[in-house]
Amino acid sequence: MRTPVSNGMNGDEGRSVPRSRAAAVLVLSLLFGALILSTPSRAEIIVKLEVTAEKAAVHLEPDGRSPIVEILARGAVIKLSSVLKFRTNWFYVLFVSSRSGRTLAGYVMDGVVRKLTSTLKIVDLTPAEDEIADPKEFELPAERLPEVEWGKTKDGILRAEGRPHSLEASGDMEFLRYHRDVLGKRCLLTYVLIDRKLASLRVHLLERYANKDRYVADYNTIREYLNGKVGEPRYNNVVWKDRAYAERGENLGTAVTSGCLSLSSEWVFRGTGLRLSLTGENSEILFAVEINDIKAKNPASF
Repeated sequence: MRTPVSNGMNGDEGRSVPRSRAAAVLVLSLLFGALILSTPSRAEIIVKLEVTAEKAAVHLEPDGRSPIVEILARGAVIKLSSVLKFRTNWFYVLFVSSRSGRTLAGYVMDGVVRKLTSTLKIVDLTPAEDEIADPKEFELPAERLPEVEWGKTKDGILRAEGRPHSLEASGDMEFLRYHRDVLGKRCLLTYVLIDRKLASLRVHLLERYANKDRYVADYNTIREYLNGKVGEPRYNNVVWKDRAYAERGENLGTAVTSGCLSLSSEWVFRGTGLRLSLTGENSEILFAVEINDIKAKNPASF
């Protein structure tokens, strides 16, 4: 089984270490998966924005002096309603109000959000599988986290990994996807290249859980694991879109699948940004990790 490229490999011009060793090294960096509970036989583009500032004001008009519709917290995920920017740097968005529970619209500055469209685009051509009633635990290693070899070229990745399951280009970005076992889980691994050099890593878990609360438990397990390895996250967000839902004491997994609850944490260590998030909508869950070169021209904001 081939595994992701990391600094456990020599440079592109040198001889790579055995793939089994490369697996052991980068698998430590790819700690989690992104899980899409939708029909995996089709491509799905999540046309959304994530708030990256501490707070983001949604205005009635594309003008900072116009009335504020609502203030959104960091980590909130909102829908991009128009691909066009207004007055150069305003996005028109839709979001569910945390106060009323209604869907509202307004304008937000582009500098306080980041696009999720290209970074969380999922392509999986495998048939849908049955849900797992009792999924096994992630195999979290005791060793320290290694550094990822950012800037690895496309040719170097192809030599190490072989032919990708799928390959896609969007502007100066390329996405190379592979089916891999990561930490004991079946995953879809995505290398994100910018200008043909490695700038980001994504992992999408292909296993489906029957008990939706298990996603929340796994999120907390992995977050605590990272806290022990890296330190406390610089951001740790719990965003309720419907406070009444929280007060009813519903299961957290159900709250996530309904879009009422989203969780996110992010760390920065040794030149690498790491974002862990758990979001959902319409009975679908996205359990995601993004590992990014913070020096690269990257869609993620670290």
